[in-house]
Amino acid sequence: MIFTNINDKLQNSSLTKDIQFCIDYAVKNRNKILLLENGSYDVDYNGIKMNVGKYFTKREEEKFWESHKKYLDVQIMIDGSERVAINDIRNMREKSFDSERDLVILDGDKMFDVIIENGDVLVFFPNDVHKPELDILDFGNEKEYENEKKIVTKVVFKIEL
Repeated sequence: MIFTNINDKLQNSSLTKDIQFCIDYAVKNRNKILLLENGSYDVDYNGIKMNVGKYFTKREEEKFWESHKKYLDVQIMIDGSERVAINDIRNMREKSFDSERDLVILDGDKMFDVIIENGDVLVFFPNDVHKPELDILDFGNEKEYENEKKIVTKVVFKIEL
């Protein structure tokens, strides 16, 4: 896993050209991305696809552990913040694999959380099991939860390995 920010020029200059492209694309097209609907978009570079997600963050029990075998995930927070739970695939049990969606569903416990905010970038390799889209705060009751959950806009670039 790589954690960086779109403004970290030194670290980002050491990343692969494909990852650098994703970061540059998100920076240059931020306003356009904010206007796009949820869905998958071609960015006309090296077969990379961009998935736009606009959603409310969720409780941890509402999400599942995932990983990917064929694609690298470059997740960039465009607007908002969320928590992402992380573990290594060696600590997890595979439940299912959808080869068409390149989606591995796993079961296991969390190793740690990462909070991502505007401009933060997470790069996930196949061994990086993640549970994204999570609430940052733990709300005491349902009414408080409904009043405080946040909507975010995030892009996930898919780079074929």
